[in-house]
Amino acid sequence: MIEITPVKNLDSSVSVPGSKYIANRLLIICALADGISTLKNVPDNKDINNAINAIKQFGIKIEKNSNALTIHGTNGRLHSSRNKINVGDSGTLLRFIAGFAALAKGKTKITGSKRMQERPISDLLKSLTDLGVKCESANKHAPIEILGGTFKGGKTSINGSISSQFISSLLMISPFAKEDVEISVNGKLASSEYIGLTISLMKKFGVKIENNNNRVFKIKSNQKYKSGNFTIQSDWASANYFLAAAAIVPGKVRINNLNFKLKQPESGFYKVLERMGCKIKLKENSIEITGDNKLKAIEADMSSMPDSAQTLAVAALFAGGTTKITGISNLRFKESDRINDTAAELRKLGAKADVKNGELIILPSKLKSAEINPHNDHRMAMSFAIAGLKIPGIKIGNPECVNKSFPAFFEKIHEMQKNNEDLTNDNIKINIVNTRDDLKQVFRIRDIVFIDEQKV
Repeated sequence: MIEITPVKNLDSSVSVPGSKYIANRLLIICALADGISTLKNVPDNKDINNAINAIKQFGIKIEKNSNALTIHGTNGRLHSSRNKINVGDSGTLLRFIAGFAALAKGKTKITGSKRMQERPISDLLKSLTDLGVKCESANKHAPIEILGGTFKGGKTSINGSISSQFISSLLMISPFAKEDVEISVNGKLASSEYIGLTISLMKKFGVKIENNNNRVFKIKSNQKYKSGNFTIQSDWASANYFLAAAAIVPGKVRINNLNFKLKQPESGFYKVLERMGCKIKLKENSIEITGDNKLKAIEADMSSMPDSAQTLAVAALFAGGTTKITGISNLRFKESDRINDTAAELRKLGAKADVKNGELIILPSKLKSAEINPHNDHRMAMSFAIAGLKIPGIKIGNPECVNKSFPAFFEKIHEMQKNNEDLTNDNIKINIVNTRDDLKQVFRIRDIVFIDEQKV
C-alpha cells in the first residue's frame, strides 16, 4: 500500500512511455508483415511483455534491445502454439491473439487471469466462426481453443457496443483470408477511435480497408503488410494523469515528445480539462497545462477516450457542481467494473457518486482521506493516486497493479513531489504496506516505511 504526499505548488515536466495501444497493434501487424520491422520507443510493461511472449510462441522471432524491437515477420505463415497461451490480465491481448491464432495451422489454447475469464469474447468467437474458423469455449469466455488455418473469409456481423477490440482483431487478420472479408457492425459502436487507430496503422504498413461510416468494413484478401520502421508515440492515457494533476493541485505540468499528427485515442482529454477552466498551450510536440483554483463541473461524453474516464472522475472531485460522465457503459467489462467500482471509491473520499443508465454522476462534498482499493485495475490506482497530490492521507492498495501499463508511474509521482519547492528529500515519504521488497528498486525512494503485516 502506498500513501501519497500532497504538494502545494506544482510545476513539473513529465515524460511518459510509448503508447500501449499502438504497440499492441504493431506487434500483430509486424509479425504478419513480409520482412523485418523495427519498432522504437516500445513501452516496457506487463501487457506488452505478455504480448511479445505470446506472439513468439507462433514461430515469430522478436529481438529486444533496450526499448526497441526487431520483429521478423513471416507474411502470415504461423504455426500453432504448443503451449497454452496465458494473456494474464490483458483483455486486448486476449482478443488480438484469438484472431492471430486463426491464421496458425493447428489448435491453440488461450487462457488468462480470473478476471479475463469473466470478460466477454463470445461476439468475436461468433464472427471468427462465421468466417470459417472453428472456436471452442465452455462458457463463452476464456479459456478458449482456436483451430487455425481455416480462415476462409466472407461476411459477418458483430455487436459493436461491447468492445472495439473485437473488430480490430478481425481487421488485422483479414488480409490473409482466402476470400474478401466484410464486417457489419450492429448497434452503437464503442470506442470507434480505437478502430480508426487500427485502420491507420494497417494503412501505414500497406493494407487498405474500405470503411463505410464505421458500419461496414470491407477488406480485400491477398493483401500484404510491408515491413518497416516505426517510432511509437508517447501514450496519451498515461499523459492524462499528469495533466489532471495540474488541474487538481492546481499547478503547471509540461509533457514533451507527444505527436499530434497520428490521431490517438485519449488525446482529446486536455480539451475536457480546458472546458473545466484549465489553460492549455500546445507546441509541435508538447503540451503545457495550468490548472485553475475553481474548476468547472461539466458533462462529458468519454466514449472516444474511455481509458481517461476515471481520470476525469477524480478531477471532478475538485470541481464546483455536478459532473456527468457519459458514453461509458462498456467500462463495466474492463479490468474492473470501471463505473460502479469507481463510484464506490469516490464515495470513500466523501463525494456523492451515482450510477444511472451506464453514466457516472459526481457531486463533490467535504473531501477526506481514504484507503483506495484499485480492484486490481491499473487505471483505478493511477487515477486515485493523483487525488493524493491534493488530499492528505490517500493510500493506494496493491500499487503493483500499475505494472500492467506504467511501471514507473509512482516514480514519476515521486519526481513531481521532489521538484516541488515545498518538499525536500528529507521529508518526502511514501508509506508502502505489505508489498514485495523489490518495490524498493521500482520506486527508488529514499524514505520508505514498511509496516509489518502482523502489526497492522
